[in-house]
Amino acid sequence: MKGVAIITGASSGLGEALAQELHQRGWKVGLIARREAQLQELVQNLGDGAACAAADVTDAAATESAVRQLEQSLGPCTLMVANAGIGTYTNCRNWDTADMTKVFQVNVLGVIHSLGAVIPQMVEKRSGHVAVVSSFAGYRGLPGFGAYSASKAAVSNYFEALRGELIPMGIAVTSIHPGYVKTPLTDTNNFNMPFIISAEKAARIMANGLEKKKKEINYPWQMSFIMGLARRLPNWAWDLAFSKANPAKKS
Repeated sequence: MKGVAIITGASSGLGEALAQELHQRGWKVGLIARREAQLQELVQNLGDGAACAAADVTDAAATESAVRQLEQSLGPCTLMVANAGIGTYTNCRNWDTADMTKVFQVNVLGVIHSLGAVIPQMVEKRSGHVAVVSSFAGYRGLPGFGAYSASKAAVSNYFEALRGELIPMGIAVTSIHPGYVKTPLTDTNNFNMPFIISAEKAARIMANGLEKKKKEINYPWQMSFIMGLARRLPNWAWDLAFSKANPAKKS
């Protein structure tokens, strides 16, 4: 047994695919999401070494309770993957404060709540591994997805800070920046998604990087290259290019 991995947002998409991949590699996997029926079905399909606990990551107490429940079944968490996230389209022409707030509650506070359930114990033991599924969208602000971009930038920067704090304590820290992955979340997009890959391929890439305890896992390489260049564009060039591509213009 390689360890105990707890994955949030595990009922579908990337979280489900990563749970399957790690379990096949000999990990015990603990699954957290809001949809209990889907979690139980996945656990039944995986078999021994898998357990689930329903919780909303925006609720700190419920998230910690779910983690403790999973640890009772599987053992102490050695890898926390804060994967739960939403990508709501936010259009300033039809401003919706509630939608934008929800993005930050799930994508930022949900990560903090997930980490808060495991980091104190890892610090005490001076061992463990925490990872977050961020996005290349956090590299630059994407028109129409401002709240999503900002939330992903926040967790990427947070994990950069955590590396400086936790690595000296023997705790590995990994930031994951996927490009487009075919999941129920991206199925709702009505625009071209370059270099899109399957959730299964993404899970293999993530599992490989996590087992090597890489500091960053960025994929696919084409998107990593393009967004790396985009980070270096002057503001005037970025604004010119994406003001023309802004999906909000079509609304």
